[in-house]
Amino acid sequence: MRNLTVESVKGLFPRSTVRRYDKNQIICYHGDKPQHIFFVLKGHVRYYDIDEQGNEKILHINGPQNIFPMLYAFDVTDEVNGFYCSIDNVEVLSIPLKDFHEVIKTNIEFSNNLVLWFLNEIEQLVYRLNSLEKTDSRVKILYALKSLALNHGQATDEWHKIGFPITQQFIADFTGLARETVSSTMHELEKDKIVRTGKLRSLEVKRKELDKLS
Repeated sequence: MRNLTVESVKGLFPRSTVRRYDKNQIICYHGDKPQHIFFVLKGHVRYYDIDEQGNEKILHINGPQNIFPMLYAFDVTDEVNGFYCSIDNVEVLSIPLKDFHEVIKTNIEFSNNLVLWFLNEIEQLVYRLNSLEKTDSRVKILYALKSLALNHGQATDEWHKIGFPITQQFIADFTGLARETVSSTMHELEKDKIVRTGKLRSLEVKRKELDKLS
């Protein structure tokens, strides 16, 4: 989707409108059948499910120039299978579902860009699955932070800053680890100067440590 600018997407979908969501506001509920799909203009959206114990399990993060709900948009499912909630302040382009499907059928360039974006999303999901298989909590958290930093962060000479506020509970929900395990592990990583926290829960990870991960 990086080949598509906001202006070009708006041009393809003249009936689309901009919607804004405050931090931690649910955009789609599990079981919804929306008549619009969303193109992220600004901010980040977490896609999650809730297990039988009531714990939130983060499945994916959608950032700028991402489309969601992905499977619903491509007619793979007939309803939204999970929840979509804003992580920070979010702006999305709300595109009528009927218009989206029509453009896919008639615009080859747009369809090709969707395929490239979809393949990138699959690559991220495979990486997530690989990281979740790690048994060591330290390694599992580092893999998770690498995924967040590379896909939703900004690099400096020595550090990679994740592009939205990160809490220990978020990391627990993202990795499937207990909150207490995340707390002790993050304390060790900070002590070893591998991660550092800043104002407003910003989180940075040392780049050379991420490069050691395959």
